[in-house]
Amino acid sequence: MDRICRAFGRGIFFAGAFLLVVAPASAQFLPEIPKAPGAASPQTLPRPIETLTNAPPQPLPALPGSVEDQYQRELRAREELTARTPEGNIFTFLPNTLLWEPALAVKRDPRLQLLATNLKNYRGNFTLDTSIGGTMGLFRYEFPGSDTSVQMDMFGLVLTRLSPDDLMAADYRFGIPISWQRGWWSGKIGYEHTSAHIGDEQQQARGLITRSFAKDELVLGLSRIFYEQLRIYGHVAYAFNFQVPDVESTTTNRSRADIGFEWYDRKPTGFWGTPFVAGNVEVRGDQGGKSNLTVQAGWLWKNPYQRFGMARVFVEHYRGQSPYGQFNNDRETFTSFGFGFDY
Repeated sequence: MDRICRAFGRGIFFAGAFLLVVAPASAQFLPEIPKAPGAASPQTLPRPIETLTNAPPQPLPALPGSVEDQYQRELRAREELTARTPEGNIFTFLPNTLLWEPALAVKRDPRLQLLATNLKNYRGNFTLDTSIGGTMGLFRYEFPGSDTSVQMDMFGLVLTRLSPDDLMAADYRFGIPISWQRGWWSGKIGYEHTSAHIGDEQQQARGLITRSFAKDELVLGLSRIFYEQLRIYGHVAYAFNFQVPDVESTTTNRSRADIGFEWYDRKPTGFWGTPFVAGNVEVRGDQGGKSNLTVQAGWLWKNPYQRFGMARVFVEHYRGQSPYGQFNNDRETFTSFGFGFDY
């Protein structure tokens, strides 16, 4: 029995040795098995899962209607309105921002604004002063290798004064400024038209007569921003067409000038906003050289990279001649609460 077991064990040992040594050597002589049609070769087999984890993640497309989707669409639209030359000149049609921003405390500048004032009138103890208008950028040119830009704009504005029941006054303004910007400096030169009218209700109630008030002016402006927060600016203007009731058409009377300041953080304010203070002093020849003072303080929210990207709530104090042309010689002092949307 022992002999049989030992013989069986030797047989298994030699059979295993044969498979390990002889069979691999003879495998190279085996005929190649033909592949079935459409069968994948080893080179086309999917990679192991562990090798896929090293691939960089692919960004997902923005959801339609999301902020990212709107931003991408707007960016593509802006690019389609921009032309570049091989020399580096950049021409933009309908630019998204302004090089010269309307001053916050200048009453004649275009914006959307409502002021509830304590100024008494023939109907009651308060008035509403409104501004309905805005500035549209038309064309911008950017110089190659420089931060200097030039832009043509157009603005329109209606300034109205309302009593509790009536339209008291309405002034209409229109202009075409050409502005420039270099670093923290900016300026403008432009044409501005102003015409003033009395409301029909006030005319009938007080027996007033509408007299022609119109100006066509050449306007120059210069502005500088300091410390990214404080803006100092000024305007001078000369009316080459001048129709003001009871005012002689002299060189002095045709002229006006103002200087002002604005203080607020020029960076995007975010949801919480930032405080601001603004002031302006104006002197007009057709008002006898008397000064008109405007002071504002309040809170604003601003995105400087979009049109009409500023909202404000504020308190304003005004002392001077009436800002409405038909009441050019009336002295007014009032305090108001307002809100506005600028540029």
